[in-house]
Amino acid sequence: MGNIDIRFYRSIFIRRFPYFAAIAAVVSTLGLAFAYSLPPVYRAEARIMVESPMISADLVRSTVPAEIVKQLQLIELQMMTRANLLALANRFGLYSDRPGASENDIVDDMRSRTAVDQLRFDTPRASDAATAFSVSFKAQDPVLAADVVNEFVNLILQKNVRLRTEQAGDTLQFFQQETERLGGRLKQLEGEILDFKNRNKDSLPESLSFRRSQQISQQERLMQLAREEASLRDGRSRLVQLFTSTGRVTNAAMTPEQQTLAQLRRTLIEQRTIFSDTSPGIVALQSQIAALEKAVQSERASGSDASAIKSEPSELDIQLADIDRRLTTISEEKVTIGKSLPELAQSIMATPGNETALNALERQHQNVLAQYNVANARLADASIGERIEQRSKGERLTVLDLATPPQRPIGPKRFAIAGGSLIGGLMLGLGFIVLLELLNKSIRRPSELIDMLEIEPLAIIPYIPTRGEMQQRRLVHIPATFRRTLGI
Repeated sequence: MGNIDIRFYRSIFIRRFPYFAAIAAVVSTLGLAFAYSLPPVYRAEARIMVESPMISADLVRSTVPAEIVKQLQLIELQMMTRANLLALANRFGLYSDRPGASENDIVDDMRSRTAVDQLRFDTPRASDAATAFSVSFKAQDPVLAADVVNEFVNLILQKNVRLRTEQAGDTLQFFQQETERLGGRLKQLEGEILDFKNRNKDSLPESLSFRRSQQISQQERLMQLAREEASLRDGRSRLVQLFTSTGRVTNAAMTPEQQTLAQLRRTLIEQRTIFSDTSPGIVALQSQIAALEKAVQSERASGSDASAIKSEPSELDIQLADIDRRLTTISEEKVTIGKSLPELAQSIMATPGNETALNALERQHQNVLAQYNVANARLADASIGERIEQRSKGERLTVLDLATPPQRPIGPKRFAIAGGSLIGGLMLGLGFIVLLELLNKSIRRPSELIDMLEIEPLAIIPYIPTRGEMQQRRLVHIPATFRRTLGI
């Protein structure tokens, strides 16, 4: 503090005090007049509560998202659009006293005067707290402020109902379209599967085991037919040989001559084992046998002629015809089996490829069917959710308190403005004095003389004021003397 000349600066302040007092008085007076000339500002407020669903969410769940805070933010953005604010301002004539105001100024001013805030409650857990909001508007007229807030509340409720209803309707429409699309896709896949099965009905995987067993049985049947055919052909040749040698095809009843002939032949065979061929008994037997053979042949010839006349088939012809018919049947069956076996083999070879293609179609069908079932279930939920929203049984907004005209204004802060203007006037007056001293380059102290001339003076003659200056100084000191006299 030793380097600061307090007496010098005090003398400067005293000398410049009239300027300081004039500036402080003017600024304070203007600020006080401005503070009391400002019109009052009223703030009306309404409260909206988020009401829980009337039907428990465990039973039926609404299809509208439950994030009510985001919904209100979206509603606030829609409500604060330029068109809505201008329409509201024109409806209530908020700026009728300012005909020259531009639309941008009106919109900015409306947004600055409107507020939508979430109310906070003191609860241990934030999730247990009720959700509520306040809507407020500032205006110079308390009734007008309340009317504007109530209009905002009506807009919020209407937009919330419309938003929830439209969301529920859009959800229902989406799942209806999705169900129809998936249903059409299911019909298309079912048609493709049916067409594929019809085109490949002989080589489907479900009949593979049957066709394989059929192939084995036909192969075995072919072998049986081959054995039967060989047996029939061998029997036919033996039958023809028997007829050629005996003249008959079976051991049927013989004529007396034939029986005698057969008996003589057996006797001849037995006698030959005992006697020689030249013995009289053998010769006699041979002659008897020869005579009987001629008689039998003549009898057979007469029978043949009679049969030719009667045109009746012989027993040989009947048996040969039966054998030939069976051989023909066996040949036809072999041809049929020969055609069927390659077709079975080809169908068996084509089955794995058909199974792969059919499995791909069935997988698509199962996937689309699962999507269809999910979409159908969600369609039912969406239908119930739409009915809940149409009947206002879900989460909704309820007005707790409508806005009423406020009794007291919230502004302006006149005392704060007046106090600020007083402080500002004091600072401006002090700043003006400092500015004058900074602009004054005259030498008024010995230290300034030493700094200016850079020499040490031998003696300093103080400034001797004139009589007029003395009188002016006395006038300046009169208020101070008066205050000391009064003890202020």
